[in-house]
Amino acid sequence: MSKAEIVVLDKEPIGTISPFIHGHFAEHLGRCCYDGIWVGRDSKIPNMNGFRTDIVEAFKKVGIPMLRWPGGCFADSYHWRDGIGPNREPSVQESCGIRVVENNQLGTHEFIDFCNMIGATPYLAGNVGSGSPKELCDWISYCNDTGGSALAAERAANGHAASMNVKYWGVGNENWGCGGNYDPADYGKEYRRYSTFIKMADSSVELVACGNNNRDWNMKVVEQLRNHLHLLDHFSVHQYWGAGHSTEFDEEGYYHLMRGVDQVEEDLKFTDEILQFFVAGRRKVGIAFDEWGAWHTDARPDTNYEAGNTLRDAVSAAGALDLFNRWCDKVSMANLAQIVNVLQTLAQTKGDKMWLTPTYHLFALYAPHRDALSLKAQIVDAPTRDNPKVDGSFPVSPMPAGSLSMVSTSASKKDGKYIVSVTNRHMTDPMEITIRVPDVNLSKGTLMSLTADAPNAVNSAEQPNRVNVQTKAVDVKSGSTTLVLPPCSVQTLVLG
Repeated sequence: MSKAEIVVLDKEPIGTISPFIHGHFAEHLGRCCYDGIWVGRDSKIPNMNGFRTDIVEAFKKVGIPMLRWPGGCFADSYHWRDGIGPNREPSVQESCGIRVVENNQLGTHEFIDFCNMIGATPYLAGNVGSGSPKELCDWISYCNDTGGSALAAERAANGHAASMNVKYWGVGNENWGCGGNYDPADYGKEYRRYSTFIKMADSSVELVACGNNNRDWNMKVVEQLRNHLHLLDHFSVHQYWGAGHSTEFDEEGYYHLMRGVDQVEEDLKFTDEILQFFVAGRRKVGIAFDEWGAWHTDARPDTNYEAGNTLRDAVSAAGALDLFNRWCDKVSMANLAQIVNVLQTLAQTKGDKMWLTPTYHLFALYAPHRDALSLKAQIVDAPTRDNPKVDGSFPVSPMPAGSLSMVSTSASKKDGKYIVSVTNRHMTDPMEITIRVPDVNLSKGTLMSLTADAPNAVNSAEQPNRVNVQTKAVDVKSGSTTLVLPPCSVQTLVLG
């Protein structure tokens, strides 16, 4: 059995872990919003004012700190006025290659109500590709004006007298591609134009510029904004990774998915370098990793971008959450794609049935880190594996060279307790890991473990608890405990 050690250092905390790095994303794509979140007020499926009761209750329980909407690629073809008022006409929309008739029953008011139901901070993505600065400014004023304007009066007539107080707004989405195929310098100029008028409409909002997982795009966009930094609050990065089929994979495919997190770290490094160079300490600009997750070959337009959600997916995503914890002084938000049914989702539905995915349970495991101080955690003598081959299947990203550590970890401290998350990435072998917090007298601990009988295990309507979280007490002596971690598993240990 392999062995490793994790040493948690309490002296120099990295920063506070924003709950927003545990954010999520709901796009009008496939069955994410319709059938997944919204079934309508007249549905036979139990609902709360049109929203599935089982989904509302599940998301309240796990905590959804932030929710991004309505896209994604859908955002740059969405006109917000189609989704307000009593008389809404259907419109033809397209997102990610799926062309559908949008009934517009889930609009701005409904989305804000849903966020209020589950306790999420709303983050709206604005239309730059087919919209105008006036249209986006009017949407912001409609949501946020406190009174005295025609837009505030219209909002009140539609059922929301008080301001919706939407603070976070994306100025476009993936404008290098589905959002208009802009050149980066041209998008940077458009961002300046849009954000100038947005800040006039509401100076309190925080704006997210459209970044990429491409160095050249990010550099040229930020260069256009270097003398207009008062308009830039967050800069986005998107990264998906996959390794063939979601549930039918071999050893190489298993380990390749684990390497996706290495690419995320590369994205963070070069984006941070670009921001440091052009911002030069004049302002804090957060990195918004507002789309990320596993994207398998069987998640295609003809499957509504739905695929199996396995224990392997959760183990891979744990590495990303560890990374965001460690980069919490740079990463201001992160939004997993997507929240129901689509891609690496938290929940799946079929008719009146709903079940939680391994990824849902992963976020429950990491919830104790929210608002905690991130601490450095050294991994000692962890086994590694050589860089697995890349099979070239879509959507695969080129992976950095080097070996893959079989251990991922992050640590934090809150209310006198130490929280240590640790993943055994090995596909088949258990691992013995000693966790130490030097110079701290700790005598008790609680271990939450996410595991199952196989890496490709999924939950389903028939087996909703095949992958789940098991909790037990552990012995701690002089701030140290030794655990045997199952293969392909994630653990969170709370000490104190």
